[in-house]
Order: sequence, then C-alpha cells, then structure tokens
Amino acid sequence: GGDRLVLNYCSYLVQKGHEIVYWTNEVNTHFSIDPWIPIKKIPLRGVAGTILFVLSRKMKADIVVVDLVVMAVLAWFLNGKRVVYLAQDDDRTYYSSPFLRGLTDLFYRLCFSVMKVRVISVSECLARQLNPYAIVPMKVVPNGIDFNKFYHEEKSHFFKERKSPAVIVLYARTDHRKGLDIGVKALEELNRTRGNRDWELWTIGEDAVDINLEGVRINKNGFLNDDALRAVLSAADIYLSCSRHEGFGLMQLEAMACGCVMVTTEAFSLVAHEVNGLVSPIEDWHSLARNLDRALSDHPLRERLRQNGFKLAKTYSIEKSCTQFERTLLEFTKQK
Repeated sequence: GGDRLVLNYCSYLVQKGHEIVYWTNEVNTHFSIDPWIPIKKIPLRGVAGTILFVLSRKMKADIVVVDLVVMAVLAWFLNGKRVVYLAQDDDRTYYSSPFLRGLTDLFYRLCFSVMKVRVISVSECLARQLNPYAIVPMKVVPNGIDFNKFYHEEKSHFFKERKSPAVIVLYARTDHRKGLDIGVKALEELNRTRGNRDWELWTIGEDAVDINLEGVRINKNGFLNDDALRAVLSAADIYLSCSRHEGFGLMQLEAMACGCVMVTTEAFSLVAHEVNGLVSPIEDWHSLARNLDRALSDHPLRERLRQNGFKLAKTYSIEKSCTQFERTLLEFTKQK
C-alpha cells in the first residue's frame, strides 16, 4: 500500500495545482501512475546512490516528504525543518536482524527527539507506537480506499476459476513483517485438522514462494493490477492476513471492500474480533488455523462478518485521506 498511497497523494496534489517532483531510484510498480506526476530518476544507482543523493541535495521546495526514517534523518542535514516524515509503518519491523532493528531504532530517536522532524502517520495505532520518541506532536492522516477501483464485483470472471466451495486468499510476500511463514503454518495446520477439503488457496504476490498443501488446490495469481485484484478478491471468501506488523492495512481493507471475510493477526488493528473479522495473536498459527476453520464452517458468522467488513471499509476513503494530507502539508508551510 505504500507505493499506492504516495502515488495517490502525488496525483491529488498535482490536480490541485501544487508543484511537485517525485524523486526515485527505480520505477518498478504494478500500480498505475498518473502521467501528470513529474517523476525524476535519482542519477546515482542503488541504495548507496540514493543515500549520497539525499545527503548532497538541497531541495528547492517548501516541503520535502520522505517515507523512510533513515532518509528523513539524512535529508534533514540540508533541508532542515522542511522535511516531513510520512510514516507508513514502523521501519524497525522491516528487519528480522536485531542489529538492523537496533540501528533503525537509533534513527527514530535522532529523527524525533534530536532533529524534531514533523511526522504524518497513516494510523492512530502506528502513531501510538512511535509516539514515545516524539517531541513534536504527530499528525494522523488515515490511509483510504479508492472505491472506484475496489468494490464487490458480482460478475467477476474469477468465479469461473473456483473449483471448491470456499476460497482463501493469501498475500504471498517474503518480507519478514508480512508473516508469510506464519500463514503457511496456519494453512498446513488447517489442512491437517479439518476433516474435509472444501477449500482452495489463491495467492497474490510472489509466484516463486513455495507452498505445498497436500490435496489442496493452489492458484497462484502473481502481482495484479487494480482491476484483476478486485476481481480476485470479489470471487474469494476469506482473506488470511498473517502479518507481524501493519502500519495501516490497506490491502486488508480493500479485500473487505470486495467482500472477503478477514481472518487476521492483531497486527491489523482496525478489525474487532467477532465483529468484522476473526483475530488471533501475532505469530499464533494454531489460532489462525482455528479461526480459518471457524470461518469455513459457520456460514451465518461468515456472512455477518462480511457485511460488517463492508461497513468498516466504507469509513476509509482515499478522497478524504488526500484532502486531509493536503491540509496538513499547508499547515506545515505556515509553521516557522
């Protein structure tokens, strides 16, 4: 959701008449890009090139928005109070290495406590997690769904792909924080303990991920554009979210907007257990397997969670998020 959010914000600001430049080292995304967004390529290659560019470039702008805490610290040296850190997740959770997590923690302390960089968080939950380091109050601008792209598509052609009574969707991404290893263990446990194989698995994301479930049909869909993603989610029944951490959980909300019942860990903080989803402790694949089994078996519960999921998703729109983001940036430009 990070790339999608930044692209949505850039597109909105351009349409509102603001002058922006989107600097990046690589354009490699399956999301659509507004052709009116001025994208410039960083002239130096790789991570080292990006670091050198940020350390040596004084931006000619009123606001310099950066979405990684390390880059926010480096950008501060030449851009000072104009730097705004767009916190889309807790960057420490990107790493399993204690050393890298500790190093990132140090950058948070520098960013918030020493440099006093202004922060926009994509959720209240993330703001609470990062707040102990902050001296300057954080602004919260919740992410949102583009309802022109994500809704329940009743005539999705993927309904024809179903070979079982129920379909479980899994986002297959090997980032440590996404918890793919947890999800696979939960599915293996479900396959072992559930009496009948009345379900199949559809994956979105990395095709190279090796998932073997004896007797269970697996349909790998790869990374999808918005139309195909909506069609897949609309034809599925359950979305398995096994994350160790989520800054917001945009794809989960998009899945709920398309009609999927959410079976998730506590990392997706917007869902309430047995209200609009089934929630398990983080890394507890046994609990996830039990909740998957329950969602498959209890059809009235599944329908109630589905309807409540629609209601929750409708409260978060990208239009509202973009408007609030623009207003927050304008407030920052007035501050000295």
